[in-house]
Amino acid sequence: MAVVKTSQILIEAIREMPGVFAIVDKDLAIISQSKEWDSALLLAFTGTSGESGKIRLKFDLAFEKAVMGEHAYFVEDLPHKQTRYKYKFRRIDENPCLILIQQVLLTRPKDYRKELLLQETNKVADIGFWEFNILTGKIFWSEVTRKIHEVPEDFVPNLETGVSFYKEGEDRERISEAVQKGMQTGESWEGDYTIITHTGKERHVNARGKAEFEDGKCVRLVGTFQDITERVNRSLKLKSSEEQFRLAFDNSPIGFLILGVEEFQILRTNEAFQKLIKYDDEQLKTKKLTDFFTSKDFNRYAAKFQNLIEAKIPKIEGEYFFQDSFGEILTCSLFASVIYDANNRAKELIVQIQDVTELKKKREEVDRFVEVTTDQNTRLINFAHIVSHNLRSHTSNISMLLNFLKAEEDEGEREIQLDMLNQASDMLNETIDHLNEVVSVDIDVKDKEELDLHSYVNNTERSLRGLIVNANFKVYNHVPEGFKVYAVPAYIESILLNLFTNAIKYRDCNRKSWLQISAESKQGYSILSVSDNGSGIDLDRYGDRVFGLYKTFHKHSDARGLGLYMTQSQIQVMGGSIDVKSKVGEGTTFIIKLHEKD
Repeated sequence: MAVVKTSQILIEAIREMPGVFAIVDKDLAIISQSKEWDSALLLAFTGTSGESGKIRLKFDLAFEKAVMGEHAYFVEDLPHKQTRYKYKFRRIDENPCLILIQQVLLTRPKDYRKELLLQETNKVADIGFWEFNILTGKIFWSEVTRKIHEVPEDFVPNLETGVSFYKEGEDRERISEAVQKGMQTGESWEGDYTIITHTGKERHVNARGKAEFEDGKCVRLVGTFQDITERVNRSLKLKSSEEQFRLAFDNSPIGFLILGVEEFQILRTNEAFQKLIKYDDEQLKTKKLTDFFTSKDFNRYAAKFQNLIEAKIPKIEGEYFFQDSFGEILTCSLFASVIYDANNRAKELIVQIQDVTELKKKREEVDRFVEVTTDQNTRLINFAHIVSHNLRSHTSNISMLLNFLKAEEDEGEREIQLDMLNQASDMLNETIDHLNEVVSVDIDVKDKEELDLHSYVNNTERSLRGLIVNANFKVYNHVPEGFKVYAVPAYIESILLNLFTNAIKYRDCNRKSWLQISAESKQGYSILSVSDNGSGIDLDRYGDRVFGLYKTFHKHSDARGLGLYMTQSQIQVMGGSIDVKSKVGEGTTFIIKLHEKD
């Protein structure tokens, strides 16, 4: 008699069996199916988009396990139909590979609504629930419970694995003891525990449970499960913060006070404040912060602290004056803020006070030293500039005149050029004399003098005569004779030399070049206007850098970017200002304002 395979019998029988069954091969071709099997199911499982894509992943995983000989399943939740199905997979033949697929209705609409309501309620509260049926040995974990344990969808818990999630040691021993005691006596349990999740994370949970009895025999354990990790961590952080604050409060070299919001009474102080104010802890218990306000500042300080309590200002910080037990006035750096209660009402004030009396004195001394150093540094920079730039202008001019003199054969012209050389030599000597003023340690307002600007313009022109003649350049001195400016001689000479040499250096060689200078008195200022018709400056491009150090705006071999920087520096040292107006191809005008008197 021939032996018939079990799979062959099943293929024939399944067509008449009640329920939803199908037998497929490894390529998902249907070999046999029950009358209730929906031929569209496999098509739904093999979709790739949206919800179908998620079901496909579950289906593929379970099917692959069945092909390998394992029993597998997955659950399909259909909220729109309020039903839930379970699909089981089992290999019934290895060669050829045949898989039996069964659809089982897990939850009907009526039960689904009740279950859904319970699940949603627990989700909102973030509380999971569980049930252990002692008779069947099966454990049910709700979605939240499974989420807390971080288990995969196909994880099947049992009592032993459920307990094994609890951290080894005290936590596992406590839960095991509580469960055993509950099963024996019916006593419910509740406690906070630490578990290690399926992915290896440590979490803090609150676990509750109770035993249910029938005919005096324990048949079921039920309970809830809640993740309290965040709450525990907050508590630990709060405890740590409180400990850190206590250590900082007690050991800080800065004075700390905690005040009541009523009348600013002192509730607690640290040793640093007690030393600062020269009272001991017992004496301070009867004091208020206002007891240490100076009489002159009392109302202003009290109003400030009241505004802090009423949340009109977020904090108080700055320098305040306090008086110690001996009446000595202290300059203190103060910071105050509010501590609020659970109802967001002002509970206490925390105040930090540090004596900065000596520090303030030292700071003032440093500021004075920096001011003197900065001033001296500025003078040294000006000195270096005058040596490198102004003296070079003089020597270049003298060199130019000497060259003219060598080439000149007419005795009358030679006399004129010798006279120019004498004038240039005198101007050089005057500049050298002024250098002593520039580096003088005590240079100040007293070193300013009333200077005849008209004469200084003429002297500048004479000192640059050789350069002016060589460049075929013209200078127009429109400054009224006798017009006075209040300035440092070396600086006004340097400023004029810079502006004159710049006008010559950056002239437009395609036209007759000139420079003109005028001056007027207006609203307590001497206002100088120096204009030329040279190459001009593109102010749209360079406007914010005209007076910058080492900034150049033309491709000239002698351009160094120092002249205008030094000019502005010297004017500012004298308390004045300089502005510029310019247009490319048309020329430049500098407007200088100097105080008529300081």
